[in-house]
Amino acid sequence: MTGSQATTDDLRVFPLLNALEAEQREEALAHSRIVQVERGEQLFRQGEPARRIWLCRSGQLKLFRLSSDGHEKIVAIIQPGRSFAEATMFLPERRYPVNCAALKPSELVGFDADALVATLRESPDACFRLLGTLSCRIQEKINQIESLALQNAHLRVAHYLLDVYRQQESRGPFRLEASKKHIAGLLAIQPETLSRSLAILQNNGVIDMQARRITVRAPEELQQIARGSSQPRA
Repeated sequence: MTGSQATTDDLRVFPLLNALEAEQREEALAHSRIVQVERGEQLFRQGEPARRIWLCRSGQLKLFRLSSDGHEKIVAIIQPGRSFAEATMFLPERRYPVNCAALKPSELVGFDADALVATLRESPDACFRLLGTLSCRIQEKINQIESLALQNAHLRVAHYLLDVYRQQESRGPFRLEASKKHIAGLLAIQPETLSRSLAILQNNGVIDMQARRITVRAPEELQQIARGSSQPRA
């Protein structure tokens, strides 16, 4: 379902638009729209024209690709406050390189890509903000590829937990917002393997897990496991 335009509150969590002048922000809002998708509904498909850049307001989505034999590979899990598809503005053929579907009922803001490109030409600050965001995303993907190249499932799980832990400003407890099925898909392991790895980390005193709430008890040990320099006892 498509509704009204975005608000200034949406701009505060979107680094790209936060760098714009007041008049430019108003222009971006004027070319935005609110979109609601139900669980399982696709927002866009791989290869479709990328006419909009997206910001997740609420809910949860997955970015994924399908192999030739129909197997799904999750590329990213999108949480509220996360923007995505910015890089499509600079592709020679502006098309989405992945599929996007809702894991939960979700509300998003779609910003017109053509209008944003025109604005970027006038705003060096916004360009640098976007470069910073995209650079962080590239580093995330490098870390993800490095993790997937590791054969040991414990290392992949430790990498994932360490990344989420470091994203918490307080370095305190955090909640696994995605289901074990989708986290396992992101890590290219089976859900049962994820559960076993979490249990082993808990039994070794590295983490404490209550339902989906995780407290990292030994950050340095978790980092050593993620690097492969330490092995938890099974």
